[in-house]
Amino acid sequence: MAKHRRYPSYDVWEQHQNWDVHTRQVVGARKMPQVAHRYLQQAEALLLQAIVSVLVDDHRLEVLTFVVAHLDDSLASAIGEAQRKVGVPPKKELYRLGLAGVEAESHAGYGTEFGALSAAEQQEVLRQISTGNVKDTEAWSQVAPVDFFKKLLHDTVQAYYSHPLVWSDIGYGGPAYPRGYVRVEKGLTDPWEARANGE
Repeated sequence: MAKHRRYPSYDVWEQHQNWDVHTRQVVGARKMPQVAHRYLQQAEALLLQAIVSVLVDDHRLEVLTFVVAHLDDSLASAIGEAQRKVGVPPKKELYRLGLAGVEAESHAGYGTEFGALSAAEQQEVLRQISTGNVKDTEAWSQVAPVDFFKKLLHDTVQAYYSHPLVWSDIGYGGPAYPRGYVRVEKGLTDPWEARANGE
């Protein structure tokens, strides 16, 4: 996330007493994610955290830990996928093969693991994967790099923008229930919503 926040003094969590109990519990749990993983191995979780940091350009450990925990919960869940493109492996397999592919690509391009690369080098590895222009084709023989990248990016962004710190960054006022948003006309905000710098 950009260092210069549009809403530097806004913290959506300050409004949590106005949410119903269930919502407070759900959002509160996002602020204190579990660090134990049910599906990912430790090395995979650390690699995924490094990748996520590059994808969202955010280095806050609290946010990254939550995103990885959210992805791990999804991978460990017995709930199936709603839909999957023909030829794309199931999500659990897709992630495992894809993460191994990222490490293989890092070694092929720079001779070391992804976490040891500079930020620019990490971005280049992910750019190559996102376009399918990979060096280690054997590592990607069971999964298309573009398919892995698209799924990972989708899941990462979905998790990232559900964290309350990120809500505060973008000025999102949090759940509407039960209070509701009253001033819905263009340009108007409720008294408890974020105000941009200079407003």
